[in-house]
Amino acid sequence: MCFFVIIEGVIKFTSIPHNPSYARNGTDAKLVWDYSVDNPQTELEGVIYGVKKGSNFINMLGQQNDGTVTTFSSIPNEYKGRVRIEGRASLVIEKVTFQDNTSFMCTLVAKPGAGRDQTSKVRLIVTGMYYSGTCFNYSQDPLIIKK
Repeated sequence: MCFFVIIEGVIKFTSIPHNPSYARNGTDAKLVWDYSVDNPQTELEGVIYGVKKGSNFINMLGQQNDGTVTTFSSIPNEYKGRVRIEGRASLVIEKVTFQDNTSFMCTLVAKPGAGRDQTSKVRLIVTGMYYSGTCFNYSQDPLIIKK
């Protein structure tokens, strides 16, 4: 007789971005994820970041547990050279545009036998000029134009 013990919860997110997250057009968006793992060498294969295109998520970047970062060949052209990993698990999208209004995903990939992969998805909303009653607000540092 054989028994398999599946250990759950050894890999988990300790920080996830607000959902939705907001970034101003032309600025860098930073989606802050962090995680904990009991033993990275035996439990964590790595971290994968994806972007939603149509109805599917496409892998963009991967980071192995030794810190090595790989750009997937499947990365959409509009993200080549514009995405990077910062800290342990945060994704930075440089110079966002309105075309970046989509969802992004971070997956903690468990090694075989170390539990399940953990996935977090967040919607990014790129903002621009908007009208709010008596002023136009261009950014977090508002430029107010009186009517």
